[in-house]
Amino acid sequence: MASTTTPLPQMNGGIYLTDGGTETFLMYKKGFELPHFCAFHLLNDAGAGEIIKQYYRDHAAVARKYGTGFIYCSLTYRASSDWGKLLGYSSQGLAEMNFKAIELYRRVAAEFDDHDGAAVFSGCIGPRGDAYQLNQDITADTAQAYHREQIETFKEAGVDMVTALTLNDVDEAIGIARAARSAGVPSVISFTLDEHSRLKTGPSLKEAIEKVDKATGAAPAYYMINCSHPIEFVPALEPGDWMKRLGGIRPNASSLAKGVLCKLGHLEEGDPVELGRQMGSVVRRYPHINVWGGCCGTDAVHLDEICKRVVAGRAEAAGTEAAR
Repeated sequence: MASTTTPLPQMNGGIYLTDGGTETFLMYKKGFELPHFCAFHLLNDAGAGEIIKQYYRDHAAVARKYGTGFIYCSLTYRASSDWGKLLGYSSQGLAEMNFKAIELYRRVAAEFDDHDGAAVFSGCIGPRGDAYQLNQDITADTAQAYHREQIETFKEAGVDMVTALTLNDVDEAIGIARAARSAGVPSVISFTLDEHSRLKTGPSLKEAIEKVDKATGAAPAYYMINCSHPIEFVPALEPGDWMKRLGGIRPNASSLAKGVLCKLGHLEEGDPVELGRQMGSVVRRYPHINVWGGCCGTDAVHLDEICKRVVAGRAEAAGTEAAR
């Protein structure tokens, strides 16, 4: 199953890193209030903007340390119309915030122009509803219509791709992939898995990927997993052709239930070293997975441990293959 989208730099097989748990970092390490879990509005505050830039500098520095590429995935997870209206944003106001986010990443990337690894700019899309609940009114058509506005805004902003994070509904994934294809922007679809190693709506990861590919003509450039801990998603990783479509993982730091992590009132950082070891184990089994980052509870410390283990795990897998 090969994607029909324009090839992205990270599809050449080299390791690419991305950011970690931006929202949990801003809430629990920096003390910002994020009404409705919306982080994009912090860009209206110059002081908050500087903290956000430093957060991404720290992650990009890990990529420079290990000589990998870096994907700047915008903090626009909830910068779409339903969520924006809750904060009083008009369509034009939301468009301005999406543009502002991409411009921030371009400024950070310019500071790393001595880094050989390529920079990729991705517009981040979140689900229309709560990622941890069942949203039974979603259809592929309504999802396509809803997400089209933000995707077209990202296209105007000059992104390389869009990434839809924390999806638990196949129909919404289909709609997003179709909207991106219609706009001529490569898409990445990232699912979240529950304690049963399945999407909350029922399908297995394999079923979800195969259904989206079938319905869209393999429109997504690749798929990812995010906002799940290894104990949740590792059992879902089964050998087969479908696994070749899984290109990235952004794990949670903690095995606590995902909906709980955003409401604890404190940060659950887990064990960065152990998380790195777990990701190293995954890449030894599936060395083609080459996009790595984090989600709830993670930051640049976790990313460093993950990258260190992934680099070593890939080298070990290559050596084993060469010895056969």
